[in-house]
Amino acid sequence: MRIVAAYVENDAGMAADHASAAWTFELDWWGRCGQGLDESSALLDLQRVLGRRLETVVAERVQGDEQAFARDRVPCSEQERQGTLDILTEVRSQTVGLLGSCSDAELDWDDSDRLLPSYARWRTLRQMGWHIADTESRYYLPCLGMNYREPAQSLFEELRLSAEHVRQVVETVPADVIVEGEDGVWTTVKVLRRLAWHERSELFVMQEMLTKARAR
Repeated sequence: MRIVAAYVENDAGMAADHASAAWTFELDWWGRCGQGLDESSALLDLQRVLGRRLETVVAERVQGDEQAFARDRVPCSEQERQGTLDILTEVRSQTVGLLGSCSDAELDWDDSDRLLPSYARWRTLRQMGWHIADTESRYYLPCLGMNYREPAQSLFEELRLSAEHVRQVVETVPADVIVEGEDGVWTTVKVLRRLAWHERSELFVMQEMLTKARAR
């Protein structure tokens, strides 16, 4: 059975407030994360996400929101950089395709049963699209010390321009950036793994939202 090193965040703001997340840094599953209300449920979810029989062993833990693992402070490899770019290209195409298939009513449907953490305001598919671009261009990258990008006027233009901006930064950012400040601890590796995770994770949620919207 394959043994996978897991990196656990506790008391973090993820899909729920004060939750846990379990990450792997292995290239086979770059940007993959399990989530739960506590560490044990996050580790079980990571095994589900990875989709095969394996054993997870906790290699490192951090406590609190937007901290960084010691593993995050290691300079990124070219494989991690290229893996992030490949994931972003594939997933953005899927996001645009999903949103482009929606009617205005579907884009703006609000599922009143959907539970979100206290800080989240993106309830509809249209808002989710903006949230993806906001997170990458106006949260992750500025936290790493990169330039803030002003939003475009329309959602699909924003998704295109944001993807171009993020790609240029990922291609050129130094491998060993570390920023510690009011927004937590951010490093090149942390931003790459979060970019590889975020839209792919949100796309799964969006697919479920659209299925539910069309089944009403």
